[in-house]
Amino acid sequence: MPADWLDIQKDRPRRLSTSMDLTQDTGKSPFVDVYALPTGKLYLPDRWLFEDGDDDMLRDLENNPESIRQDYQYIDPAVTKDAVDLLEAGPVTPSSVNTVIFSHLHFDHTGDCTRFPDADLLVGPGSKAAASPGWPVAAESPFSSSTLQSPRLRELSFETDVWERYGPFPRAYDYFGDGSFLLVDTPGHMDGHLGAIAHTGEDERVFMGGDCCHHRSLLEGSRPISVTVGPGPAPSFHSDPKEAMQTIEKIRVLDKKGNVLVALAHDARLEGKMPEYPLALNGWRDSSWKKELDAELARDYPSQL
Repeated sequence: MPADWLDIQKDRPRRLSTSMDLTQDTGKSPFVDVYALPTGKLYLPDRWLFEDGDDDMLRDLENNPESIRQDYQYIDPAVTKDAVDLLEAGPVTPSSVNTVIFSHLHFDHTGDCTRFPDADLLVGPGSKAAASPGWPVAAESPFSSSTLQSPRLRELSFETDVWERYGPFPRAYDYFGDGSFLLVDTPGHMDGHLGAIAHTGEDERVFMGGDCCHHRSLLEGSRPISVTVGPGPAPSFHSDPKEAMQTIEKIRVLDKKGNVLVALAHDARLEGKMPEYPLALNGWRDSSWKKELDAELARDYPSQL
């Protein structure tokens, strides 16, 4: 049930280029198709998101860890169709998916990885140590051991994989080796959290932010991030709130460029505007829906523009 399940379509070359200057957008890298899949919804209590939030909590998936199910009364998760169900209704068959990249290992971003039995699973550096051994091996763990114990799980490494700077981000991993799709180290929410940047057209990219930021008001800087209340006993939605705020600042730099669409997993502003699979996000920069979104944001966040 990953809230930020996006499908990236491209054949992967055999070698990783280490010579590309990722800070320069020369426009020479290939394009990739990006699709957004609406794989589920959940409610995020206001006080978990904002330090000045209301204390309202909402009411009451069977195969999730017990510690997560205890929060169902607050987050009210709902999944009508998962990624496999949605893909089957479009041009990308589930069996053609050879790699599933997780932004991080929280339950609403991993879903049931066994639905892609032939796909490799990829996570960011530090993910395994932060989440292992998972539930039900550890009864109180909020992470699923089915993902952690998969023989096809691979964790990227800061030591043995090649990372280069991309704009405000010190570490970006060139997944295809041609600059078309980058995995970005975006720390703060939890260890191993990855963002992604896809080259979707001429002078046009999409930044997929996962749980770097949970609300447009946090990205715009109009409200403070919660540092005293979070899920369960946690004092925040982020394992390191200070680092999370620094990551949000970096995303804000991209957001202000004008040629980068920031797609956050839980950004309700995108619902009903951003195209959903089988329609691609490519060409968003000249689209009427993006112009409508920009006008809405200019109205609601005038002091941030």
